[in-house]
Amino acid sequence: MPDTPPARRGPYAKTAERRLEIIRTATAVFASYGYRGGSLRQIAAQLGLPLTTLMHHFPTKSALLEAVLDQEDAADPDAEGRARHDGFMPMVLGIVERNLGRRELVRMFSVVSAEATAPDHEAHEWLLRRYAAVTVDYGRMIAFDQAEGRIRSRRDPVQLAGLVVSAWEGVQIRWLADGTDPVAAMRTLLAALLDPAD
Repeated sequence: MPDTPPARRGPYAKTAERRLEIIRTATAVFASYGYRGGSLRQIAAQLGLPLTTLMHHFPTKSALLEAVLDQEDAADPDAEGRARHDGFMPMVLGIVERNLGRRELVRMFSVVSAEATAPDHEAHEWLLRRYAAVTVDYGRMIAFDQAEGRIRSRRDPVQLAGLVVSAWEGVQIRWLADGTDPVAAMRTLLAALLDPAD
C-alpha cells in the first residue's frame, strides 16, 4: 500500500495560528501597558504585520481584548470534574501551580481587571460576569466538598467562594510584585478559610 502523502496545512490552520500569535502578543502588550495604554498599531508592529492584517482577524480593540480574556476561561474546562474527584483545594492549588508558567497572562489579567473596575471600561461587563460565574461555580464545588466532609467549615459556600476569588487575586499580585510564593500562600489561606478535613 503506498504511503499516504502528508496532509496539507490549509488556510484555516494558518488563520488559527495567526490569531493565536496575535492573542499572545496582545497579552504581552496589555500586561505591560494596560488595555488603554496598548494599541492595535503597537501589537501589529511587534508582529511585523500591517495594521489591516491584524484588523482582518480582530476588527476592533475590544474584540481582541475579549479573545485575550477568553484564554483564561478556556484554559481549564475540567476544573469541576477535578474538584469532585480530588477536592476543591487540590484543584485550586493545581491552577495556582499551572499559573507559575503563565506569568504574562496572569499579569495581563491583573492589570486589565484593575482597569475594568471603571464602569466605562470595555471589559467592565465581562469582569462582572466572570466574577459572578466563578463565584457560583466555586460555591457549588465547596458545597460538594462540605457534603462529602472534605471541608469542615459550615459557612455559606458562595460567600466562601467569593473570599477565595478575592484573596487569590491579591496573592497573585504579591507574586508578580515581590515573588511571594503563591502556592504556599494559597495553601495557607485555603486551610484557614475552609478548615479541610485531615
